[in-house]
Amino acid sequence: MARRPHGKQNVVEGEKPMFRHSLRVRLLLPVLALVFVVVVVVAVVLAVVEANRVRAEADASIRSQTTALQSLFAVTRSIMLDRVHDSMRLLRQQSDALGTPDTGPEITVAGRSVADLRFGNTSQSNDFRLVDGVTATMEGTATIFSSEGDDFVRVATNVKKDDGSRAIGTVLDPQGPVIEEIRKGRSFYGVVDILGTPYVTGYEPIYNGKTAKPVGIWYVGYKTDLQALDAVVSDAQVLQSGFIAVFDSKGKLRFQSKTGATVDPAQIERVAHDQPADWVVDRQNVPDWGFSLVSAYPKSDINSAITRQSILIGVAGLLICVLLLGLQSVLIWSRVLQPIQRLTTVAEDLSMGKWHHQNIEETKLNDEIGTLARAISRLSNSVRLAMERLNKR
Repeated sequence: MARRPHGKQNVVEGEKPMFRHSLRVRLLLPVLALVFVVVVVVAVVLAVVEANRVRAEADASIRSQTTALQSLFAVTRSIMLDRVHDSMRLLRQQSDALGTPDTGPEITVAGRSVADLRFGNTSQSNDFRLVDGVTATMEGTATIFSSEGDDFVRVATNVKKDDGSRAIGTVLDPQGPVIEEIRKGRSFYGVVDILGTPYVTGYEPIYNGKTAKPVGIWYVGYKTDLQALDAVVSDAQVLQSGFIAVFDSKGKLRFQSKTGATVDPAQIERVAHDQPADWVVDRQNVPDWGFSLVSAYPKSDINSAITRQSILIGVAGLLICVLLLGLQSVLIWSRVLQPIQRLTTVAEDLSMGKWHHQNIEETKLNDEIGTLARAISRLSNSVRLAMERLNKR
């Protein structure tokens, strides 16, 4: 049986340990380890910096947008309050022109028995000429309330209910901020919810000069025109999935942003009310409106941004690592391995009695390889001279 040659196998098997212990690998591995550590450390640091930057930008965006909304609320209220004061002056002037306010006998208003309210001899119950005359000039809405026990009942008004009818016979909200001021004998100017709609309003108590308790209330108000606010809120955006929303004094969602991933009103209400741990929620009161301004974004948006940036940083680090290793490999080959290979060839030739290498280029180097090359060159000359003397004998 023919014997299988082992020479090739031995060469192949010998190449693996040779490669594993080669000078190139031994030089490159520390560089690779160092670059890898540097890339990891830089990636972690940049990820932390990026997380802080994204949070700061999100917070800055929220502050900027909520400040703009707060300013819009304040300007809207200020402009509308000027109109409210003008309307109130007109309503009081026309009331005074009819005569001194006083109470009259019980009268039925929308099926409810209530004390009549008169200005002079003119009953105001079920009589809409005064309130309609004021709003015909100043627009808005107007109401005359009459005191009935602890309540104040609308006996003349052009405020409309949902079905379009006048809201006579309805009472002033007994739990609202207005009635507290009226019972203390003070006027109220501000934003209130009237039958489910926010109005910028003015309320002033009516006295007959006989009792300390008000016999009625003058009211004027303007339904808030918040289309500009709705447009601003609708276009607001907080990161990818955040939102900005406006809730009224009763917790009803009035406006919401519609640009992000979170646009479902039920989800917005849940996040705003429950403030889950995986969301960052900021709630601000809107002064003089009774509204709440809620800004929120999920923490996953921050994590997603960090992940994206970390991937980019990792890819960039990997490319830098490859480039550095490639450059290092080229430098090691040209500056170290190639000269050593040539010197190795010279040394092997000398070991076999060949001393024809007269000029060794590496002797010009001023480093350790140059020192080694010059030593081999001297050794080659010594061997050559010794062999020449030996041949002359």
